[in-house]
Amino acid sequence: MTTDTRFEISPDDPFFDPADADPGTPPDIDFYRFANGGWLDANPVPDEYGAWGSAHELHSRNEDILHDLLERAASSNASGGPIEQTVGDYYRSGIDVDRVESLGATPLQPILERISAIRERSELAEVLADLHRQGIGPFFGVSILPDFEDATTNLLYLGQGGLGLPDRDYYLREDETSRDLLGAYRSHVSEMFGLIDADDPDASAAVVLDIETTIAEMSYTNVQMRDVDLTTNKLTTDNVVAWMPTLGFERYLEAIGAGEPATLNIDNEGFYPAVDALIAGTALDDIKTYLEWNVLRGTASSLPAAFEDASFSFYGKRLAGQKVQKERWKRVLAAASSDIGHLVSQLYVAENFPPEAKERMEHLVENLLDAMKHSIETLDWMSDETKRRALDKLSGFGYKIGYPDVWRDYTGLTIDAHTWFDNRRAASRFEFDRQMGMLGKPVDPHEWSMAPHVVNAYYHPLRNEIVFPAGILQPPFFSLEADDAVNYGAIGSIIGHEITHGFDDQGSRFDADGNVRDWWTPDDRSEFEARAQVVIDQYHEFEIEDGLNVNGELTLGENIADIGGLRIAYAAMLTALGDHTDPVAGLTPPQRFYLAYATAWRQNYTDEYLRMLVNSDPHAPSHFRCSGPLSNLETFAEAYGIAPDAPVMRPAGERVDIW
Repeated sequence: MTTDTRFEISPDDPFFDPADADPGTPPDIDFYRFANGGWLDANPVPDEYGAWGSAHELHSRNEDILHDLLERAASSNASGGPIEQTVGDYYRSGIDVDRVESLGATPLQPILERISAIRERSELAEVLADLHRQGIGPFFGVSILPDFEDATTNLLYLGQGGLGLPDRDYYLREDETSRDLLGAYRSHVSEMFGLIDADDPDASAAVVLDIETTIAEMSYTNVQMRDVDLTTNKLTTDNVVAWMPTLGFERYLEAIGAGEPATLNIDNEGFYPAVDALIAGTALDDIKTYLEWNVLRGTASSLPAAFEDASFSFYGKRLAGQKVQKERWKRVLAAASSDIGHLVSQLYVAENFPPEAKERMEHLVENLLDAMKHSIETLDWMSDETKRRALDKLSGFGYKIGYPDVWRDYTGLTIDAHTWFDNRRAASRFEFDRQMGMLGKPVDPHEWSMAPHVVNAYYHPLRNEIVFPAGILQPPFFSLEADDAVNYGAIGSIIGHEITHGFDDQGSRFDADGNVRDWWTPDDRSEFEARAQVVIDQYHEFEIEDGLNVNGELTLGENIADIGGLRIAYAAMLTALGDHTDPVAGLTPPQRFYLAYATAWRQNYTDEYLRMLVNSDPHAPSHFRCSGPLSNLETFAEAYGIAPDAPVMRPAGERVDIW
């Protein structure tokens, strides 16, 4: 294969490294490989990961920054205030391995003894509530979110759950690979019961598999769980109380601190009566065994090495393809990000997110919103009536950049420097109770759904807002030093992605205020769904291995957002550039835009992790998140002089254009 010298990356390029590319692969054959081949070859997945890519590189750099911050907070010489004290005590308790080992399984005993003491099914409601408050999730989960009919007020949501494997289909598939994995899971459950000296670990594992398989059979598929019409069911509390007499749902609500709400949302109406029937028809000792397993599974990372290693052996090695565990400090940091993430973030942003970055991001977001506005106004498939409503929704978009204007209040959370297990349970109870305290109250405009130091971004349909944490606003996604083409291709496409989520197959069910409302004419909705079906069909074609393809229905929302987000990011770049279109290091702005987009998606996977991703994740593998959108875009072909019938492009009649 010959080198395409027109598009070689200069050694003097201020942003791209020639060694990361593969000039031997022409861009019209495989642009993902052209942009990333050198990096992919030189960066196999590290032993402690299941996947490794641009986001992991940034996450790893952030880990080093956060490690230093946590070590300083934990130092006896730390001179900070209450934030440093809490973070430091939490971190010290986590890295004190000797203390964790000396306690053994003792911290588990009060929880296990309470389960063992159950004599009647009428006692299950309070026990289940206590487990849920501690972050342990048998049967189902609860959360507080804006009411989908009135997004100004918080509502209680119930969500199906109770499974130890990533998805219901892991229990129900009949192929050899799935059966082998289920056997490995059974062995893992048995091993964990052996660690607490259960009378018959194998029998306990069989009970767990039987109960979880029954739960899987009554659960919605991961595709069904994406259907807003299926999963938004506002019911009176009396309805659900009547569905769950054996559990005693009224007692459960009281025990979790929800009181007696008049209404709540149920994601799967058939699930909860079926759970109650399961509880009623299963031997009480077997229910207790299932609860014990949930305790073991949910607390293994807080226990001695024997528990943590056994958990990693299945979930890390067998399921995700990791070869070794991450270092102890990284595991404690990950726990801190989950348990007290907004305290950790306050330390992070104070030193790692300059005001200039927030200001430039605001300009990018505004330009992307303007580009989306123009896109809606010029759609040739949508009526003026629906366009007006779409523009109303867009005008209601809010955005948050970097970190909250008002930080989350952790008053009342007690953390000490000595007991790792108790600190993790205390943090779980605090967050659970904090959420319950919001029930029925006005939605807090300052609430963030993830810690600001995390490498991620999101759109929240019930809030109609896009959020870009400080953690992701660094190279290769965003840089104050990068030219506009690079920033628009990397973080701009992510901004566009999150904006387009407001108009994907799920987001388009919500209006400007975050309420579920049909604002489409029937003809326009029908046309949207026809175009969405083209996206489904395109991604169904992407093969991972024999018998395993990308699930176009499961990944539909992300794929619509990738395609639409890239389109509007490109349009916003052109507006931002104006007449300043000179090449940089020999590459034109459009070329740099698409190169930045491709390099942001570079990623290697272990075979195990890739299979898990395809089976359970709503995101397609990175290669297809790059090549899928590009194959539909004429502007990409024009940037690199690619012929319409080149392998990297779809035939003109098979391309899709929604937003």
